[in-house]
Amino acid sequence: MRLRTFGGLLLIFSLFTIACKKGDTGPAGPAGPQGPAGSPNVIYSSWFTPASYVKDTVFGIWGFYYDKATTDITQKTADSGVVIVYAKLLGYNTLIWPTTQVGQLPISLTYVQGTTMTDTWSARPSAGNLRIQFVNDHNYWTAISTAHQFRYIVIPGGVKSTVASTKPGLQTGRGSQMDIQAVVANYANMSYAEVCQRLNIPEE
Repeated sequence: MRLRTFGGLLLIFSLFTIACKKGDTGPAGPAGPQGPAGSPNVIYSSWFTPASYVKDTVFGIWGFYYDKATTDITQKTADSGVVIVYAKLLGYNTLIWPTTQVGQLPISLTYVQGTTMTDTWSARPSAGNLRIQFVNDHNYWTAISTAHQFRYIVIPGGVKSTVASTKPGLQTGRGSQMDIQAVVANYANMSYAEVCQRLNIPEE
């Protein structure tokens, strides 16, 4: 009786050992969800409206500027990244600048105001600051409308991250690496809507 019991246990142990021998591969489990695509930490601001501009004069030509303080533009970004600045120049007559139009700085507007003249808007990013600059080729304007709006998009050079910015009004674009590279290489030739679409950020 004891021999039978021992023999039965030995048979069960042998079968268990054979069924679970080292090296066996179990069936494949279901595929997990796809992880987020890696992308640079693309940061964009809300539209902002300068309340006032500073007038300055260089070589007899005066202009105006507005400094937008921001920690999103670092020295590395200014040196090797991309800062794209857009404008809604709503202080002009709608025949010169339609209310729905968005342009990428620099912008030159030529129109007739007694004589033919050109206004030039440009942006100069530096560490911790974005300067919006204005100059008229006839020194015509003595003040600037406070209706103009601006917005920037920052793509730091050589940085990859999927972490969204926690600052109010700023988020991280979720565009694919291919789309971001295309924007960096060709943004000057892209429309505002196309840049926003490729970087997957809202237009407003």
